Amino acid sequence: MGRRDRHRIQGWAEGLIDEHGPAVASLIGLEGPLPPVTVVVLAGQGAPGMTNGLEISLSEEWFRQHPDDEGCVIHELVHAYQRCPRYDATTAWLIEGYADFVRDSMGMEMDWTKAHHEPGGATAGYQSTADFLFWLERHHPGATKGLSLQLMAGTYGSDVFRRLTGTALDDLVAAYEAERSGGR
Repeated sequence: MGRRDRHRIQGWAEGLIDEHGPAVASLIGLEGPLPPVTVVVLAGQGAPGMTNGLEISLSEEWFRQHPDDEGCVIHELVHAYQRCPRYDATTAWLIEGYADFVRDSMGMEMDWTKAHHEPGGATAGYQSTADFLFWLERHHPGATKGLSLQLMAGTYGSDVFRRLTGTALDDLVAAYEAERSGGR
């Protein structure tokens, strides 16, 4: 049963990449031609999905239990396409939040992965950062794509927010927190 499941999951994920790859590339600012992404499905992988360069590894167990989690594949595809050269304490929050932002922008979030406000969580990564990025894009259209381009080029620094929006990251986060906490 395992090999058949892995093959089925792999084919399904490859189909999602073929279908949605151009939209993902557009959202992150990646010009074509799109790089080839390889999908492998592994038994015993703890995380639902992981990306290393242009290879996405998916957990057989996760996708047996969550066969409709398209968003996980899209999240990992963002990482594969971005291939950010720096993943460290200064960038990880934004890289993970951006992948969730793209997934949710495409309407592929699951109940447990939806972007949402968490007080103090704008720079914590994943869903709370995705919520901040939705807010940022509403207030500064095009800023999120600019962030992606900086991440992909390896030129990201917190000063990028000021260059893209005219406002420092800390001030943007304060405005976001004030607005979101006030229920506006």
